[in-house]
Amino acid sequence: MVLEGHYAKKQIFSQNQIIAWSHSSRFKTTISLVEKYAKNYSNLLDYGCGDGTFLTMVSNLFSEALGTDVSQEQIYDCQQRLFGETKLKFCLKTELDSQEYNSYFDIAVCMEVLEHCPPEQAEIVINNLKRLVKEDGVIIISVPIEIGLSLLIKPITRAIAGWLQQGDYDKSIECYSISELLQMIFATKSSSIPRLIYGDDFPYHGHKGFNWRALRHELSKEFEIEHTLFSPVGWLGGFISSQTFLICRNR
Repeated sequence: MVLEGHYAKKQIFSQNQIIAWSHSSRFKTTISLVEKYAKNYSNLLDYGCGDGTFLTMVSNLFSEALGTDVSQEQIYDCQQRLFGETKLKFCLKTELDSQEYNSYFDIAVCMEVLEHCPPEQAEIVINNLKRLVKEDGVIIISVPIEIGLSLLIKPITRAIAGWLQQGDYDKSIECYSISELLQMIFATKSSSIPRLIYGDDFPYHGHKGFNWRALRHELSKEFEIEHTLFSPVGWLGGFISSQTFLICRNR
């Protein structure tokens, strides 16, 4: 079930205690946010559901919980592995293009997706979230913090995990030049550096060069951003946290 999911194994059940703590805190924060709204809402969309771990954790709060992803392999795995979870459904992102899903969902969660999207894909995701969520619904977006002091801490943790063969972090290390590193450590909402694109069928960015402040600025043009939260050390305002959460509503 949850334990068998690829991302669950790599992240919340990682042998590296710092990685496990960071990602477990992200899930706990998202669950607490969803629980806050579940009293008044009946259905949930997990946009970019991955291995279905989060959806499985919160499905008991809703009468309907749907996970969507661009990967047929990922969706098939969720459908087979989580077959017994009757409240859960999974489908390819393209299946949500139908007009029947316009303004259909009360809550949409989009965790760790937008940092990987090239600009044209990010625009599609944002427009889809606007279209799929009801006018009075809630959109919860989480993205990693890859600027500031966190930028110095996270690559070291990933490198150690890779060296110890804890997950596949040895395959995901991206190098910065000194000028790139300084620019992102002191990043503002307008700071940017070139970002590499990987993959053929589904082009994507790694974490290098992602600026959550710039994303928040872009999202504010489309949504009303009610709150900005941080995990796992929220009271420091993102100073050494690994994720930020943007609680949005349609305008």
